[in-house]
Amino acid sequence: MVGPDKSFPAEFVKWLRNLQFTGDVNAMPEGTVFFANEPILQVIAPLPEAQFVETRLINLLNFQTMIASKATRSILVAQGKQLIDFGLRRAHGAEAGLMAARATYIAGFSGTSTVLASQRFEIPIYGTMAHSFIQAHTDEMSAFTRFAEANPGNVVLLIDTYDTEAAAEKVVNLTAGHLRQRGIEVKGVRIDSGDLGSHARKVRQILDDGGQRDVQIFASGNLDEYLLRDLIEAGAPIDGFGVGTRLDTSSDAPYLDCAYKLQEYGGRPCRKRSEGKTSWPGQKQVYRTFDSAGHIEGDVLTVHGDRQEGEPLLCPVMRGGKRLNGPVPLSASREHATCQLRSLPERLRSLGQARKPFKIKISDALQSLALAANKQKR
Repeated sequence: MVGPDKSFPAEFVKWLRNLQFTGDVNAMPEGTVFFANEPILQVIAPLPEAQFVETRLINLLNFQTMIASKATRSILVAQGKQLIDFGLRRAHGAEAGLMAARATYIAGFSGTSTVLASQRFEIPIYGTMAHSFIQAHTDEMSAFTRFAEANPGNVVLLIDTYDTEAAAEKVVNLTAGHLRQRGIEVKGVRIDSGDLGSHARKVRQILDDGGQRDVQIFASGNLDEYLLRDLIEAGAPIDGFGVGTRLDTSSDAPYLDCAYKLQEYGGRPCRKRSEGKTSWPGQKQVYRTFDSAGHIEGDVLTVHGDRQEGEPLLCPVMRGGKRLNGPVPLSASREHATCQLRSLPERLRSLGQARKPFKIKISDALQSLALAANKQKR
């Protein structure tokens, strides 16, 4: 095991102090759908500069791609229902929670409960009340009343601290009495535990019978895309969902095999050929074709300069160490992601494994380059 080296030559330290990135970067626009073994970002720079950014690039791309992919699976089954990122408390650190809010919003979530994400990225912020707020009061009705009076424009009451259905009855009485006199409307109720589908049906009936048909039901509590699918397919009367722990930790797939590999050096194609980690050499491009309905028909992976049919996915981002354009608004990346999601073939939109997996085509030019790289002396 290599131990820490606490001494660096003064010349190297001086070089680091004056380090400036001078390279070129090509990338798929954020929000683009891509598939296994496709390059999503290319760095073309002197080797020390390219290596210096490796770890942070992989960290940012891997995590946000993973969370956006997980969020997209919820979007695909939600059938247009509101989805909110609720995962900051269980995220693996504050930055992870912040980046998860960003990634889920790009994927199509309506907003987040992470306040800093709203301030930094202008993501719509959502929240309700805490169980501790209710427990701090001597009775549930007082907690509901004081919360509504303090937040008259956004009254969403948490009703499962003690007895969910009994709390729903209190909401009806409060809405028809004290709050109506104050001109305050209850926007919704949140259920955070138990059999969400069963509770939602009972609560919906109580609200409807009490003349509160416009009060929405919001559910949270260890949800993921599979539970969302089951609740929606079962017809549970739930209008929106807070998705947290299993999303922000990507609990069932906690990492992506995102790699940063040297593909060319000094004009010479480079190819890693170790077992299970073989890479395609050279600077590459991905071309995508669509069918008449606008769905993705196929991708071709080829070498740079080998023009193929379709739309090139890797676009110039930096040249000579300078950005070609200003930051892309998050709203634009979100809109792009929405359009990209619509382009997914139907067989790739379900949570199960597609009967016909998506395969990318490797061009003749790239295969020839790989053979040439294999023949190089080692």
